[in-house]
Amino acid sequence: MKAIIDCDPGHDDAVAIILAARHFELLGVTTVGGNAPLWRVTENALKVLELIGRPDIPVAAGAAGPLLGDLPRAGERVHGTTGLDGAELPRPSRAVIPRNGVEFLVETVMANPGTAVIATGPLTNIALAMRMEPRFARSMARLSIMGGSTTWGNVTPAAEFNAWADPEAARIVFASGAKLTMCGLDLTRQAAVDAAAIGRFRAAGTRTAGVVADLLEYYRSAAERLTGAPAVPLHDPCAVAALSAPELFEFAFARVEVETRGDLTRGMTVMDRRTLTEGSRRGRRTAGWRRRWMQRGCSTSSRRR
Repeated sequence: MKAIIDCDPGHDDAVAIILAARHFELLGVTTVGGNAPLWRVTENALKVLELIGRPDIPVAAGAAGPLLGDLPRAGERVHGTTGLDGAELPRPSRAVIPRNGVEFLVETVMANPGTAVIATGPLTNIALAMRMEPRFARSMARLSIMGGSTTWGNVTPAAEFNAWADPEAARIVFASGAKLTMCGLDLTRQAAVDAAAIGRFRAAGTRTAGVVADLLEYYRSAAERLTGAPAVPLHDPCAVAALSAPELFEFAFARVEVETRGDLTRGMTVMDRRTLTEGSRRGRRTAGWRRRWMQRGCSTSSRRR
């Protein structure tokens, strides 16, 4: 499958890029301000691609901040000032392409039918692409995002970081009609790495595995200082694996709304868990929509109708 990854590297984003480059025909990487400022996360993406010997994959810088307001700085608590503290990464041999990341997303998806987009940062670029090209949302073969939660948050009690960093963009994306798979915190918290798992990376003996081990140990230690837990979730690779290895996951249909105005609930992804009867008009529409998707062989999607 052809794919683009839209990200804000970030330790777990770095692992997601490596995984995506391995399992997809990766057409490009677009960056968005999130875990660190845009210039830093863009440089991080270039360094990761250099590390794995894929500097040929184009990198395009997108939005520096959210649709409204300023970029929050909460990501520094676990990712450090560079966004990828903890390891020595190679200097990039190539620069970003001279094209805005949003334009790159639109042009590449529209020119390559069947392309999936994997979004592991705030959804600003994706929302802007949908505004730029009304056909963009339905032209993606699949949009797999790491973001949101059906339980509790991480940056606030109610909200996950990516949705909280730009809730207006998240709301646009969830309302777009895209074939969207949401990998929220309730899922990604199950994909945690501890010291033993990091040791297995290091034991592989390759340069890439050693750098990944260094990155994950910094990430794990920073998270442990904040939460007291000895293991840290690898959030972003889940959005890649949901497409490359769907057999590892259980999926469920749901309608998801994003809160943008609540003083305590900004960025909260509200999942409608109600079971509606066939007798109501909305119930009939829900049941028919569910059947159509199951008949088409799509095991699940988390998307707003």
